[in-house]
Amino acid sequence: MVSVAAVDLGSGRRFERNAHAVVPAASTIKVLVSAAFWSAAERGELDPARRVRVADTPAPGGGGLLESLHPATAPCLADLDLLMLAISDNAATNVIVDAVGMPAVNALATALGLAHTRLRRRMMDTAAAARGDENTTCAADMTALLAALARGRAVPARACRRVLAGLAQTQHTDIAGRYLPLAAQRVVCSKQGELGGVRHDVALIDEGDRTVVLAVLSAPAAAPEGLAHTAALAYRRVI
Repeated sequence: MVSVAAVDLGSGRRFERNAHAVVPAASTIKVLVSAAFWSAAERGELDPARRVRVADTPAPGGGGLLESLHPATAPCLADLDLLMLAISDNAATNVIVDAVGMPAVNALATALGLAHTRLRRRMMDTAAAARGDENTTCAADMTALLAALARGRAVPARACRRVLAGLAQTQHTDIAGRYLPLAAQRVVCSKQGELGGVRHDVALIDEGDRTVVLAVLSAPAAAPEGLAHTAALAYRRVI
């Protein structure tokens, strides 16, 4: 099944298909984690400049850079948030999750009205996943989250900017923006997720005079090529 949601934030035009189908979130949950992290930083509840030694960060596996660095390396939390968003680093994500706390992440989901999006386990916690504690989301929730970040709703404006800046540096760019029509000015802030038979991409597409948010989620995993065409189709349906 492929689920899709797209919204032009200017006109309000919307396209949805299976948009409320609940699926494992994979790494798309990291967008919500980052939003909760920067919100807490803006409230003074944690210090994004606090440093964490690599030796003190367990390596969960599943890819990333942090676990390959010298044990004495000590990036700050802000650096780890960037690693989480730009290269989907799982060890960095778990440090951020522990810093902000799962309850705070889920409280933000509730505040944003994300009925089907929940963080229930750390990254690569296979034991938690086996007992049913899975991180979940849906296409409609993901577009609502990205719209909130674009509009500064329920998330401080500076926190929104930090999250979107991290998403704009993603190294995984072969789905949401691949087949979009040419535009003179475009920034694609996106986050992919792939794990355990799912493949997703969620994106905020900023063209200066138009902002579109979209999500293409698949379970079982669709081919990146097919998802890229689906994303482009959804984009065209709302502009």
